[in-house]
Amino acid sequence: MADESGRGLFFLKAFFAFIAAVFFIFILKELRQIFIPFFIALFLYFMLNEAVHKLAQWKIPKTLIMIGLLLVIFICLFLFGLLIFTGASSFIDDFPAYSEKITQLVKSVLASLKLPLLDVKQYIANIDWNKTFNPAQITGLVSGTLGSFTSFIGNLLLVLLLLMFMLGEKVPMVTRIARALPKERGEELQRIMAAIDARVQHYLFIKTLMSLATAALAALILLVGRVDFIIFSALLIFFFNFIPTFGSLIGTIFPVLIAFLRYGFCLRLVLVTLSLMVMQFVMGNVFEPQVMGRNLNLSPIVILLSLIFWGWLWGVVGMFLAVPVTSAFKIIFENIPALKPLAAAMSGE
Repeated sequence: MADESGRGLFFLKAFFAFIAAVFFIFILKELRQIFIPFFIALFLYFMLNEAVHKLAQWKIPKTLIMIGLLLVIFICLFLFGLLIFTGASSFIDDFPAYSEKITQLVKSVLASLKLPLLDVKQYIANIDWNKTFNPAQITGLVSGTLGSFTSFIGNLLLVLLLLMFMLGEKVPMVTRIARALPKERGEELQRIMAAIDARVQHYLFIKTLMSLATAALAALILLVGRVDFIIFSALLIFFFNFIPTFGSLIGTIFPVLIAFLRYGFCLRLVLVTLSLMVMQFVMGNVFEPQVMGRNLNLSPIVILLSLIFWGWLWGVVGMFLAVPVTSAFKIIFENIPALKPLAAAMSGE
C-alpha cells in the first residue's frame, strides 16, 4: 500500500512538473521580445563582470567604468551590425552582375547532362534576372528576416540598458536573495551561480577567441582565392561559429556560393571550398576542444537537441544561446538531488 502511495505521489509530482515546464516554455516563447534581450545582456554580463570587478579594484570610479564600457560595447556592436547590413546591401546591388554567369552555368550543366531541353535553354537565356531577383523583394526578405535597422538599434539599446543595470549593482541580486534565505540554502545558491558564472564565462571567452581566429583564417583563404565580399563572409563565419555543429557549415555556404557564381566549376572553387572545410574542421574539432577542455561536459546529442529546441523557441538567437543556457540548466540539475539522474544523462562523460 505504501509502495502504491509513493508511486502515486511520484506521478503526481511528475505531472505538475510537466505542466510547469510547458507553462514556462509558453512564457519564454510568447515573451521572447523581452527574454531575448535579457539573456543576451546576461551573457554579456558573464563576460564582462570580472573585468569590471578588476577595474574597480584599481580604484577607478564605477561611473567612469560604466561610461567607457558602454561606449566600447555600443561602438563594437554598432559597427558589427552596420557591416552586416552594408554587406547584405552590397550583395543585393552587385547581384545583377552575376546574372550572366548564372545563365552560362545553367547552360553548361544542361549541355554536360546532354538533356534534350532546347526549350529550357531558350527560356533560361531569356530570363530577366533583374526582375526575377528583384532587389526590392530581396530587401524585403532580408528586412523580414533580420528586422529593420531601427529595430536592431532599439534592441541594442535595450540590451545595453539591461547590461548597465546588471553591472552597476552594488550588491548583486543573487547575493541579496541568498541573504534572505537560510544560511545553507543561501550558500548553495551562491555556489550554483558561481559555477554557472565561471563555466559560461569561460565558454564565451574561448568561443569568441576561436571564432575570431576562424574568421581571420577564412578571410585569408578568401583573399588568396580572390573571392568577393571577404569582410562580409568573415563576419558571417564569425557570427555562425557560435552555433555548434551546424554553424561552421552555414557560415561557409555564402563565400562558396559567391566563388561558384564568379568562377564556376573550377580548381579555384574546389581549393577554396576544401580549404574552408579543412580549416573549420581543424579549428572546431582539434584546437577548440583542446583549449575549451571539458568545461561544458555536455553530450553531443544533448547539444543537438538543445539547438533544435532553442532554435524553435527563439530562432537564430536561440541557437546562439543554446549551449550556455543548457550548460546552466545542467549545473542546476546537478545540485538538485531529484534531478541528478537528468544531469548525468546530459553529461558528455
